[in-house]
Amino acid sequence: MKNKFIVILIFFLAFILRFWLLGSNPPSLDWDEASLGYNAYSILKTGRDEYGNFFPLSIKSFNDYKPPLYTYLSILPIAIFGLNEFSTRMVSAILGTFSVLIGFFLIKKIFRDKSNLFYYLFMFFFAISPWHIQFSRTAFESNISLFFILTGLWLFFKGLDTGYYLLLSFIFFAFSIYAYHSPRLVVPLLIIGMFCIYFPEIRQKKVWFLTGVITFLVLVLPIYSQLHGQTVARLGSVSVVNPDEKLGASIRDIEYDQSREDVLGKLVHNRRIIYAKEILGGYLDHFNFDFLFLTGDSPGRHHASGMGMLYLWDSLFIIIGIILYLNQLNRFQSIVIWWFLLAPAASSLASGTPHAVRALLMLPLFQVFAALGILGIFHYLTHRMNRKVKFSVLIIIFSLLMFNFYYYLHMYWWHTPKEFSQWWQYGYKELVTEVSKVESSYDKIVITYRYDQPYIYFLFYKPIDPLWYQEISEKGPIVRANRSFGKFEFRNLDWGKDSQLSNVLLVGTPDEIPQETSGIIKNIYFLDGKVAFRLVGR
Repeated sequence: MKNKFIVILIFFLAFILRFWLLGSNPPSLDWDEASLGYNAYSILKTGRDEYGNFFPLSIKSFNDYKPPLYTYLSILPIAIFGLNEFSTRMVSAILGTFSVLIGFFLIKKIFRDKSNLFYYLFMFFFAISPWHIQFSRTAFESNISLFFILTGLWLFFKGLDTGYYLLLSFIFFAFSIYAYHSPRLVVPLLIIGMFCIYFPEIRQKKVWFLTGVITFLVLVLPIYSQLHGQTVARLGSVSVVNPDEKLGASIRDIEYDQSREDVLGKLVHNRRIIYAKEILGGYLDHFNFDFLFLTGDSPGRHHASGMGMLYLWDSLFIIIGIILYLNQLNRFQSIVIWWFLLAPAASSLASGTPHAVRALLMLPLFQVFAALGILGIFHYLTHRMNRKVKFSVLIIIFSLLMFNFYYYLHMYWWHTPKEFSQWWQYGYKELVTEVSKVESSYDKIVITYRYDQPYIYFLFYKPIDPLWYQEISEKGPIVRANRSFGKFEFRNLDWGKDSQLSNVLLVGTPDEIPQETSGIIKNIYFLDGKVAFRLVGR
């Protein structure tokens, strides 16, 4: 009963940290959240996404072809609570909370020889993880994919004891592939690693394992069959193996070496070596100290102001934990190192590393190592130090933990909304409200595209009837200037020309509309006090 009470208490803490004022902080929906929410609303009302695609296997959105699962899971909360920030983020918060519990059960399966204290430490660290809280309070598809992967792993280990859980395991692995892009590479490699590591156990449950593999392949075949055409073009646009200035420099180096009759120059400057260096560099970026403990990645939507992805105090315990893990490594626990090395693989193939979204699968392992580190220190103090020293060191560790935790909460709730509001596209909800008040007075409303994707906020916050929008929406590739509908036109302003228009409401940035302009109806501000939009009537 005592053990269950501790688990329930930590689970409740995880729930509070992920649900408290969920619709208010982060301070605004970013455009991906708004797109996920509106497409779920559109499918709820019509069975089709914003483009009129019937129950699609990928959400076209901004031509980035989002995996569909988050959108479909959001249909129920949007049906119950309406189309708003809370309902759009609810799926992530729910599955993020349950990830903490599933992680607890999973670690008990992998580390069967550890004390309950280790399991509780892991669960507690997972519950208060800044990285995980940040992603659970936002409609991040990677966050729900983490839940499905953790559940798949937990069911896999249960399946080594009771075979039919293997089938369920592969079903959850398949769900993860419908949730986010990264698992499409990582999960098959993870399964291959598990097959190699646990072959003696799998051989005894081979019927259930083969049934699970076949089920997995059948379930994921539709999503993999869509990896062509524009979807591949989208993936290629963020890939490091794309022609760029580095490849151009490589060609110039080869030409220079050839002019000097250096026969090895073509080998040294081969594009494959250039790509390999880029991939390796991107991979190692995810273990960068600044990224993990000090500054996080860019943009500011992925972490709290003044924070890395993890607590600074984690760093020492993670290092100790890794050392202890490697010293005590056995076959059954070797999945951890395979998982740890594999987690950033998909992210390393894309530009913009390190990337907290694509590498989220790393997160639980840092909690594992931190728990191992603290447990190792506790055992050392118990056997090597007197009670007074042991008590003093534990007080210091606890104080560091509480200070870091308080610092994170302070920065997350008080400073991050103000400092990072622009990263969250703050101001669009207020803009839609103000425009709606006066739109009947104008023949046309021109809204700047300077902050990208303004149309989705008008679809979301008005909200626009999906059936009507599907009928007037253009089919084909998204072109920024062509996302207009009704009297709304979305494009960057040319003040010299647009200021001469009549019976038009112009919405622009301070760079587009001068402060001294006459006819300013309203200024909309970011939370740091800077002007986000100016509304001018003509």
